[in-house]
Amino acid sequence: MSSYSNPKHFNAYTGSSPPPPKTSAKSLAAKIKGGKENANSISGNSTVSSRDTNTILLPPNAKGSPFITRSVLHQKLTQYTRGSDRRQLLRLLSNPKLFPACHNMMAVFVEDIALAEREGARERGVLNGVKFLQSKSEPNQENKPMDSYFLQTLREICGHMCDMDDVIDVDPMALYGGLLLRLSRSVSEKDALEVITPWLAIDDLIILPVKRRHHVAANTNANTPTKLPQPIDVELFVEAGAVHAKVTMTHELGLYRKSDLLSKGVNEHRLAEWSKLITNDASLTSNQMKMLADPALDKCKPWVFVDVDVVERINFGSGNNVRLLNVSVPEEKNSGYVRSEVSVC
Repeated sequence: MSSYSNPKHFNAYTGSSPPPPKTSAKSLAAKIKGGKENANSISGNSTVSSRDTNTILLPPNAKGSPFITRSVLHQKLTQYTRGSDRRQLLRLLSNPKLFPACHNMMAVFVEDIALAEREGARERGVLNGVKFLQSKSEPNQENKPMDSYFLQTLREICGHMCDMDDVIDVDPMALYGGLLLRLSRSVSEKDALEVITPWLAIDDLIILPVKRRHHVAANTNANTPTKLPQPIDVELFVEAGAVHAKVTMTHELGLYRKSDLLSKGVNEHRLAEWSKLITNDASLTSNQMKMLADPALDKCKPWVFVDVDVVERINFGSGNNVRLLNVSVPEEKNSGYVRSEVSVC
């Protein structure tokens, strides 16, 4: 379908081989020019990994202990979960002294860019404030080309930016390919789970994605109606002769009590495996995806909803990027007065 034939630019846009910075400068007008403050926030190789980190440093002006430890958080999570104290657990997750709201993430890595393009074609998006809310409904079949107005417009804008006078030596398809890496919801969701799970996963509390359309798209026999995920927000602009982007993808997660899942018939072997992995401090991603595919999970609503935003700012001129995970506990979803999608556990 699309050709990504310039490895120099493509590798630079994934952050693996930054090209020399450009010296010419010119800003776009109107909406594209509006991202100047974003460009100034990206300098140097600032991608940092927070995986397997048991403590996080608080800001200098923060009160209390200078470090947040997961062990203290896990003790309180266990106490409130076993005591069915949902109100205290919500307060705990909203307390930045015990649970950080921002986490560093690893640089994005996508093995199959064609698959990322097919995923992007199924997404709703907001591009520089313009909404593209139509989505493909057919199953995401392997090796089947897919396209959408969102991706078509994204390619056109990449071409227009590369044709600007002061943006030189830029391959528009490589720029487009670099953006596609950030549009893979499956990769973004997996990376988000790997970051947030060590903080919130305990033996009695299981964190899983809230089932949305992309989780069941390949299953044409799915009987349970599922909502679409929130649109991807993409901002593109030119500053100091370089193309910049900010990509925000929201993932809706849920905290489930193990006792609730057992009562609804979720596979006992999966839950036993969860406990074993927790005890051995092993990766839980595979177990989470297996439980998400269990039809019994459709009968259960999360005990607590958690939203996470994967936000990445990229300077395509220097090859630098910053990727963060912002965590929030949405008050509306957790108020108890929201119209339920399924029966509450």
